[in-house]
Amino acid sequence: MFSPGNKAERARMGEIVNQGERVLDMFAGIGYFTLPMARAGAQVTAVERNPTAFRYLVENVRRNGVDDRVRPYRADCRDVVRAGLSGARGRGTEEREATGGERPESPGLGEAETVDRVMMGYYEAHEYLDAALAALKPGGVVHMHEATPEALVFDRPVERLEAAAADADRSMEVLETHKVKGYSEGVAHVVVDARIT
Repeated sequence: MFSPGNKAERARMGEIVNQGERVLDMFAGIGYFTLPMARAGAQVTAVERNPTAFRYLVENVRRNGVDDRVRPYRADCRDVVRAGLSGARGRGTEEREATGGERPESPGLGEAETVDRVMMGYYEAHEYLDAALAALKPGGVVHMHEATPEALVFDRPVERLEAAAADADRSMEVLETHKVKGYSEGVAHVVVDARIT
C-alpha cells in the first residue's frame, strides 16, 4: 500500500506539522500519512475501517516507535468524530482493535476536542467534508486528496471545499494546491490544503 507516487506527499506531511499539533487522519490505511506526522511530533488520531489495514496500521505504529503519539481506531471516521475524539481514555490499542474500533463515550466534539489539522487521504474524501469540518478547530487546516479529471484540476476540489465550508457557516482560504501523481488516464491525484475559519 505504500505507493511510490505518494512518497513526496508523505514526506511533505511530516514537514508541515508542528510538534504537539493535534491531527485527525480520517482514512489512515496502514499509516502512510499518520507515521510521518507522528514522527514529527504531532498527536494523531488515526481512523481506519478495514480490519486488515488496521492491523498493519497498529503494527506500523509500534515498529516506528510512535505508540505514544498515535491513537488508532478501527471504525468509521464519522462515528469517531460524532462521538468525540478524546473519549475512551485509558484503553489500549489491542482492545480498540479487538472490539472493532472504540466508540468514545462523549456525545460529540467540544471546543477542547477539535484538531489543528485533518488529513483526508482518500480519493472520495469530499463525501466526508461535513465530519472533517466538525472536527477542525477554527483556523485549522484540512488536507483534502481527490482523484480529479484533468479538465477539473483544481476547480472541482476547491469548489467542494468552498461548498462544505459554506454549509458549515465557515470560510475557507486555499493555502496550497498540487498534483501528487497521475491516477489513471486523464485523471490526477491532487491535494488541496485549506485553512477553515
